[in-house]
Amino acid sequence: MAKTGRYNLLGVLVLWAVAVLMFTGMTPRTVELIGKWRQTQGERAQAERELLALQQQERELIEQLQRVQTDLGRESLARQRGWIRKGEEPLRLSP
Repeated sequence: MAKTGRYNLLGVLVLWAVAVLMFTGMTPRTVELIGKWRQTQGERAQAERELLALQQQERELIEQLQRVQTDLGRESLARQRGWIRKGEEPLRLSP
C-alpha cells in the first residue's frame, strides 16, 4: 500500500507541475488573444456605426431619386442648377 500512495502523490505533483507550466506558458498568449478580441469588438462596433450611416445615406438617396423622377422634381433640380426655360430671363440682382 505504501508504494501506491507514493505513486499517487507523485502523480498529483506531476499533474500540478504540468498544470502550472501550461498556465504560465499560455498566459501571454491568452492575454494577447483577449487584446485582439477587444480590438475586434471595437472594430465591429465601428463597422456597425458606419453601416447605419450608409443605410441612412442610401434611404436619403432613394428619396431624392424618387423626387427627381417626377416632373416637378426634375424642374426643381434643373432650377437649382441654374437652368431656365426658353423665353425666361434670369433675374439678376446687383449688390
